[in-house]
Amino acid sequence: MTKLKPVPVSNFDTNDIDPRHRFDAWQENIGIFFDVTMSDHECHLTNFFAQIDVYDLQETVFGVTRSQAQQFLRHPRRVIDDDMDHILVQLFLQGGGLTKENERIVAGDMLIIDLSYPHDMITGDFENLTLVLPRELRPDISDTLAPLHGLKLSKDNPIVRFMTTGFLNLWKNIPDMTAQQAVSAVQGTLGLMQGCLLCEGLLPEEIDTPTSVALAKVIYRYIDANLAENITPASLALTFRMSRTHIYRIFAPHGGVANYLWDRRLQRSFQLLSQQRYSHKNIGSIAFECGFNSESHFSRAFRAKFHSTPSQTRADAVNARLHHHGKATTSTGYAAGLPNWVRRL
Repeated sequence: MTKLKPVPVSNFDTNDIDPRHRFDAWQENIGIFFDVTMSDHECHLTNFFAQIDVYDLQETVFGVTRSQAQQFLRHPRRVIDDDMDHILVQLFLQGGGLTKENERIVAGDMLIIDLSYPHDMITGDFENLTLVLPRELRPDISDTLAPLHGLKLSKDNPIVRFMTTGFLNLWKNIPDMTAQQAVSAVQGTLGLMQGCLLCEGLLPEEIDTPTSVALAKVIYRYIDANLAENITPASLALTFRMSRTHIYRIFAPHGGVANYLWDRRLQRSFQLLSQQRYSHKNIGSIAFECGFNSESHFSRAFRAKFHSTPSQTRADAVNARLHHHGKATTSTGYAAGLPNWVRRL
C-alpha cells in the first residue's frame, strides 16, 4: 500500500540562531517579500525575535509569522526589480500596525497586499496568518483582490469574520491532511473567499461588481499596451463603448485617467531602464516608447517621481545586479522553506 505524503512543513525560529545573526537570518527569509527595518532604533538586534511556520501546498504557500515591531517596505524599485506576481492575504491573529495609506490594522482584521505595487507598513509585535496566492492560479479571485491592495477587511464586518473562519480551519487541519487533501482544501478556501469578496457591501463602491473589476482590468491592460498613444477619457469611452462617467468612476481611485496614465508611463520607463534585457535601448527611445514627447521633459518627470535621473537609474540597476550576485555567494545560509517555496511558485 502506497504511503500518503504529508504536507511539507518548515519552521524558522530565531531562538535557534546565534543572537548576533538573528536579524540577518530573518531578513534572509522574510526578505523574499519585504525590506525590513526595526521601527525602534534603540532596539538591540541581538534580542530580535521572529518565527515562521509555513506549509508548502504545491500551488500556494500558507503559514504563520510572529515577530516584533518593525517596518515592512516594498519600494517602487524593489517592485520592478523582483517582478513578483503574487498577492498576500493576511489575517492578523495578534497585534497589528499602520499602513502608509493610514489603514489601522488590529487583531481579527485581514490585509490584502498585491506584490506588484509598493507597500509600506509599521507594525507592533504581531502574529499573522498569510496565504501567498500566485495571480495566475486563480485570476478571478486575484482580479478582485488587486484593487484592495493596502486596504484592510475589517473584523467588524460579519462576512469578513466568516471568511477568517475558513482561513483558521484550514490552518488547524493541515497537519492532519495529506498533500493532495491540502491542495483540495486550499481550493475550497479560495472558493469561500471568492464568495465572501463578492458579497454586497464588502468591496469599495468603485469596484462593487465582478463585471466592473473585469472591465477595469481590460482597460488597464489596454493602457499598458498603448502608452505611446494619446489616451484620454473620451478615447477610452469610444474604444470601450461606455460613458465618460463610467470611465471617471473606474479611475477615481487613481486620481483620474491622466494621473494613472502618467504614473504607468513613468513606471514602465523605470522598468525599461532597470532591466538588463532592455539595456540596448537608449534613453531617448525609451522616453518616446513610454509616451513622452521629448527626452528633456521625460528626464524632469522621471527625476520628480524617482528622485534620480534616468541615466543614474540605469547605472544603479547595473550595480544592483552585481551586488545581488555578490550577496548570493555570501548568504548567511538561514533561508528556510518560505523563500525557497515562494520562488518555486
